[in-house]
Formats: sequence, C-alpha cells, structure tokens
Amino acid sequence: MLIQIRPATPQDVDMLLGIYERAYRGGYSACFDRYGAIGPEDFWWVQSEKSVAVVEINRLAAGLLVIGTDRGRMLIEELLLSGGAARRPAGRDEGTLVQRLYEHLAAQVRQAGQDRVLLRAAETNAPALVMAQQLGFAFVDALIVAEGAARQRTAEIPAGYAVVPAAPEHARQVAKLMDDLGMTGAGPRRSRRKPRDGDARVWIAEREGYAAGVAEVRIRDGVGRWQVAVREAHRGKGLGGALAGTALEFCRTQHIKAVTTYWALDAGAARLAQHLGSKTERTYLYLEKRI
Repeated sequence: MLIQIRPATPQDVDMLLGIYERAYRGGYSACFDRYGAIGPEDFWWVQSEKSVAVVEINRLAAGLLVIGTDRGRMLIEELLLSGGAARRPAGRDEGTLVQRLYEHLAAQVRQAGQDRVLLRAAETNAPALVMAQQLGFAFVDALIVAEGAARQRTAEIPAGYAVVPAAPEHARQVAKLMDDLGMTGAGPRRSRRKPRDGDARVWIAEREGYAAGVAEVRIRDGVGRWQVAVREAHRGKGLGGALAGTALEFCRTQHIKAVTTYWALDAGAARLAQHLGSKTERTYLYLEKRI
C-alpha cells in the first residue's frame, strides 16, 4: 500500500470539500469556526491560514489533514479519511496507515520545536480515534457543542443584581470584563431592526454599579452563538443562569437557533448546560501524545 501526504492545491478544493461534508454534514465546525455547510471559499481561507494536506492511498485522494495552532501549540485540527479509504485498510495495512500518519504528524511537531502531538477529533471520526487508541494518546479535554435549551423559562435574577443591555458607552467596561474572563466578543451593538449576520447583543450583570458578569449573542451563519461568564466572587448565586436565560430568550424571540460551546472539564459550564437542558450536538476530543 502506497501512502503519500502532499500539500493541498486550489485544484483539490472540491475533493476536500466532499470529504469534509461527508464527515460532518453541517453543524458547528471547530476547524472553520462556523455553523452550517462549508463552501469552497471556506477552504480557500483555511489554506491561506493553516497547513492543509491531502492524504493519498495508492495514488488516490483518500483524506485530508489540517494543522493549525492552539494557544501557541501546534494542533492537528482535522484528520479525515473518506468513507471508501477508511474502509479499505485493514489488518496490517491499517497499522501501516496509522504509523505513516503519526510519523508525518510527529515530524511536523518536531520541526516546530515541540514535544507533544495534540490532536482534535470529533467523536464520530473513527480513523483519528483508532490512531489515538493504537498509539496511546491521552485525553486532555473535550469541546462540547450544545444547542438550545429544554427549559425556556427566564431564570430569576439574584437579589442585589441587575441584568441590563450593554450600550455603546459600556464598550470599554465590557471589553475589559470579557478580557478578564477569557471571552472573545464583538462589543455591544444596539439596533431596532431585526438582527443579521455579524450583529451582536451583549448584557452585563451589575451589582452596585460593578460589572459582575456578561452574556453575549453573536449572530453568525444564521444562528445565535451565545456565551456567558461570571466573575469568580459572584459565582454560585444563579447569576450565570440568569444571563444565559436572557441570551436564550433573545434567540427565541428572534427565531434563531441558539448554539454554544464549552469545555468538558469546566465544571461550572457543564452544570449550567445541564441546568438549562441544552442538547449536545457534537463533541470534539482533544488528545495528546509525547513524541
């Protein structure tokens, strides 16, 4: 079995798109950071920002490999094989393919001056998970993609707090709060018209004029991508639920799907998602192996 891994070219885009869509069929894409179907223009962008390679088996395109970075570390963002290629290798051939892919990845990591291969794989990505299992990758964390909420009631705001829409004059305060809490945001925007792609709505939780928490909904790809964060001293009082309820109610009134992401090892975020009755749509596993 001949295995080759070569840089992708613009002529490969349609083929890469087909492999990707067969693997995910819409939903949230961590690689492209967008929701819904992926188009050729998305792959053109990724090829300009990240390393994209084609996996060939016996001179036929059989998969794709995308390598990016995560907080300064090289991250194997995608390792996908097409359905036919994923079924063909078996027994010794499967072991050969796994070893060849790992050797390529390890070489890339060494070249970057690092000593661990960090792999991200959706829970449905059997070829990547087979490689991780056979080579002894260890679990690091998981990115959970959750949609909606089974409980649409508005959570009560804790006594002594107020949840208010952020106005333009709050921009500096909101930016500092988001930065302190490790959030990324577009800042407050207010308009009477119906929200459209690129818009954002922000609410802050105040106590005696002090910003204790923040909620944001960004309208992108036709869905409302929401996030909530609360300062540590104000947690455990139901403030996160009140902020999340405000964000979800906004999505409901605008008739847009509400989507969020959180880390599995973030106990507070997991409790909030469970409390809201959010449905897990997709899980990305983060796995690593020391070279």
